[in-house]
Amino acid sequence: MGITVTPLGRHLGAEISGADLHIPLVAGDIAAIERAFLDHQVLRFRGQYLTVPELAAFSTHFGELQPHVQRKFQHPEDNNVVEMRNYDDDGKFDLAAASRGSMERLRDGWHSDLSYDRVPAKATLLHALQIPDRGGNTVFTSTHAAYEALPAAMKKRLAGLRAEFSYGGNTRNKFTNLAANSLDKEGRESTTVVHPVICVHPITRRPAIYVNPLITVRILGVEEVDSDELLAELYNWIDRPEFQWEHEWRLGDTLIWENRGGSMHCGRIDYPRDQRRHMIRTTVRGQPIEAHIAS
Repeated sequence: MGITVTPLGRHLGAEISGADLHIPLVAGDIAAIERAFLDHQVLRFRGQYLTVPELAAFSTHFGELQPHVQRKFQHPEDNNVVEMRNYDDDGKFDLAAASRGSMERLRDGWHSDLSYDRVPAKATLLHALQIPDRGGNTVFTSTHAAYEALPAAMKKRLAGLRAEFSYGGNTRNKFTNLAANSLDKEGRESTTVVHPVICVHPITRRPAIYVNPLITVRILGVEEVDSDELLAELYNWIDRPEFQWEHEWRLGDTLIWENRGGSMHCGRIDYPRDQRRHMIRTTVRGQPIEAHIAS
């Protein structure tokens, strides 16, 4: 039948059909999916219920998998798979657990995965095992489109700037502070790293805004107040609805999204607290982030 790509959002998002994720894919199908990934940054596969080994096997089509920095989040069946759930071992709602990648206000939670790492992720895959009756969507914003829409004066102002990123994030953000309180030894010992404020995608060469409210600490080389003001302006900019596409989860959905520049994401915590949200996730290892050189 072959791979079919159906665009979903104005700037990002596409649905892939014609691929059976339970079995190894042929080279032509992998190439078609990779091309769609570059074109749309976020891909959706519907109605395929995957086990932990099946998600891990499918994920390896896109590269080497990277375990989570905190061992407590690694799945017992495979340390390359992460368990994402909003409840504790007693079955009670856990806000700290629910806040891993999700927020009550999107503006506070936009991020790209592993931007706290010296070598951030290429891609993330997330598969739905259990979802709320309503709410709990994942929203994506196109940081390519957001950068391209910036005024020329702002692009000039951002050129060459670098920022500090940390797994604990900006502790003045109450949600990253909440998550930081739950860090284990590996998380606490992870160091800060420096990445460009504006990056360029390693393959498409499209520039994108890379700083994010969840993990970026500050812009280097400027006063703290100026860093805070500039970051707030950028975060308000990428939060604009015209750059966004929202995914409404169904059981058996699998998403893969771009982390090398081009998209950021955040889950919504807008569901009843007695509703469970349980996902499994993999992360594909990437490469160092490259700064955009303005022409």
